[in-house]
Amino acid sequence: MQALHRRLGGALALVARGAILLSGVAMVAMVLIVAWGVFGRFVLNDTPAWAEASALLLLGWVILGAAAVGVREGFHMGFDTLREALPAPVARLFRVLSDLAVTLFGAAMAWYGGDLALEVWDATLPTLGLPGTVEYLPLALGGLLIALFGLERLLAHAVTGQAPAGMPEHTILTDA
Repeated sequence: MQALHRRLGGALALVARGAILLSGVAMVAMVLIVAWGVFGRFVLNDTPAWAEASALLLLGWVILGAAAVGVREGFHMGFDTLREALPAPVARLFRVLSDLAVTLFGAAMAWYGGDLALEVWDATLPTLGLPGTVEYLPLALGGLLIALFGLERLLAHAVTGQAPAGMPEHTILTDA
């Protein structure tokens, strides 16, 4: 079980880096597209029709990739406030339950997002000319990553009895 945990952790570390890289590239592209849209509107007096739709599409990639990695690193999507007020044994149970809830949420996102993506495959986005699937693909893939990273956290709880090694138990980012 320890060997599986280590191999899975190494593989998912690469997946997390890829997701953050994709989110970063999407963020830069989104900023450039919005800048071009503003320049077109206020300087050229000719707003490109594709700019807003492209920026919104890229926003999905930015949000869901970064949110999934936040789940892996333990600073996104959790029930921290109540858990921190509980005695240690109960707090540990709530950590596991929290990771289980996040994993199930990610699986539901992947399932229903994939279903939505397949339902609109034959539709075309009017301003971009792309299949409608591209609007829901970030939801499905982000949900899949959230579920995978949640499973990694659950496996770490089973193997080590605590949050995954190498991921901070308490991070700089807090609810406060």
